Amino acid sequence: MEIIPVQSIFEYVLQLIPIGVFWKDKERRFLGANKMFLDYYGLSSVDEILGKTDEDMGWHIDPEPFKSIELRVINNGETVSEQPGQCIVKGNIRLIRASKAPLIVDGKIEGLIGYFRDVTEEVAERDRLNVLSQTDELTGLLNRRAYSDISRQYEIQFKKEGSDFVLYMIDIDEFRLVNDNYGHEYGNMILQAAAKSLVLVASDNSVVFRYGGDEFVVLHQFTDLEEVGNLEKRICAALESPRNIDGLNIRIKVSVGHALFSETYYLSDMIEYADRRMYDMKRHHKHNHQV
Repeated sequence: MEIIPVQSIFEYVLQLIPIGVFWKDKERRFLGANKMFLDYYGLSSVDEILGKTDEDMGWHIDPEPFKSIELRVINNGETVSEQPGQCIVKGNIRLIRASKAPLIVDGKIEGLIGYFRDVTEEVAERDRLNVLSQTDELTGLLNRRAYSDISRQYEIQFKKEGSDFVLYMIDIDEFRLVNDNYGHEYGNMILQAAAKSLVLVASDNSVVFRYGGDEFVVLHQFTDLEEVGNLEKRICAALESPRNIDGLNIRIKVSVGHALFSETYYLSDMIEYADRRMYDMKRHHKHNHQV
């Protein structure tokens, strides 16, 4: 009877199980993960995470609870089961439960191995009306009510760890003319296309909202000011790229304004600053168009 190597069986099991499995070294740096883990975060290869920590990937608004648990596992040999948490996945906040245990080699702890499962839908089912009230029906993005809740989490993290964050206010120029010339149904298709572009460009470690009408908001924690400017440029480039919608080639122009929480220390002032700067850009666009 032919003996199948244990390593081969292990690899098959990793690919088959419907949970995200990962393993890390003693410094909490990723050593590997299974396909479901990579697919969940939209990664094409394990090379994108090798040698990096959760903080490097920017998957958590508050990484400290994840870090402290993993240090307990590595330093104290604890096993943690079904620990609830949040992570940023493709522009949305997802709820997970993670389990972690020491990775023991030759009797010594050399890191940790863990797995997680997404419980967002389970929680949504238990509190379906609340989830629906925080989702924009047209675009599938989070809405203004969700912004109120999530921005407070960013504020708490700033006060706790000094993690500064930026708010981008984005508005489509002359959107009323699109509705007037092509109809509201076509305007809705443009909003849906814009939402998809925003998710693609800004969602790796940011949260995207439809704030109302043709206005969108992005929240993003940053480490330096250059990052703030670069993301704004990428947002503009993604939204202003030519696209074909329902057989028509169209190119939109957007105005963007941003504000840092450290400028104001108040969420209400922060969004007012970003909104004012966005309208300054809009007036600049209008003036240049007239000239």
